[in-house]
Formats: sequence, structure tokens, C-alpha cells
Amino acid sequence: MYMQNLKRNKVKLCLVLGCLAFGMSVQALESDRQQKITLKGDGCISKLNIGQTECPKGMVIQQGSLKIESDYGLIIFKDNEIATVEMTGAPVHMQQQMDDGTLMTVEARQIDFDYQAETAFLKGNVRIKNNIGISTGNAMEFNLKTQEYKAVGENNEQFMLEIDPNND
Repeated sequence: MYMQNLKRNKVKLCLVLGCLAFGMSVQALESDRQQKITLKGDGCISKLNIGQTECPKGMVIQQGSLKIESDYGLIIFKDNEIATVEMTGAPVHMQQQMDDGTLMTVEARQIDFDYQAETAFLKGNVRIKNNIGISTGNAMEFNLKTQEYKAVGENNEQFMLEIDPNND
């Protein structure tokens, strides 16, 4: 029973993180969703009594062309479901190939995902690069339901979008 829940939770985690990547650009490879999901980490520890898996030496999540690498990862489970996923790095790096063949990359010092709210919080030198341009900011909130992201933080912080007309 526990192993089935653990397996189901790993799949949900990877789907959640995959949704984060897919949500940032609806042009992500459709075939990636059908690929096997792997989660690797050196020295990961699952603490069943408190419902968490911690990867203090980092983790890599991969599904098709989607790849997310962090220096530290923490997955919190609540009622046999994934509640949150926290990843930190210098930076956390995510990349995925788009349908048009271009590569989308996301970098931030921290990515926190709230599974129930379907929201990701990107913090610290956020940089999203895709075929449209480059968006940067110190903190961004990404709503997976609406596929919208906005700058968040103190002092009405704004993000910047840089579009290169020569980027074919």
C-alpha cells in the first residue's frame, strides 16, 4: 500500500513539475508528456514519519526534453498527496524543447510549488528565456491554471521583458 502511494506521489511530483514547464509556454513538446519520468538525487532521504523526501545534494527531474536540476530538493507529502515541492540552487535550472524546435530555459535561485493552489513561486534572479524573448525579475508568481505569471515582491517590483526582433 505504501509503495503504491509513494509511486503515485512520485508520478504526481513529476507531472506537477512538468506542468510548471509546460505552463510557461503552451508550445512545449506534446510528446514529452508521454515519456518516462525520472527523479534522481544523490543521498536523498525519505522520512516516512513526517511525510517528506529531502535531497540535500540536489536532484534532477527529467521527462523527455524537460530537465530540471537543483542543488537541493524537498518534497512534502500531506494525506498521501504531494503538498509542496521546494528546489534551490545557484541557480535551479530548467529547460525544455518547444514544438518549433527552440529551447525554453528558466533559472531562479528558488522554485517553490504549491500543489493545491497550482501555483509556482520563482525567487531570486528569475530569468525565463523562450522564442519570444527574455523575462527577468527578482520574484515571479506563476499560476498554472491561467498560465499567467506576474512580478511579486516588495516595492511593487516589476519584471522586464526583452524582445529581440532579430531572434529568428
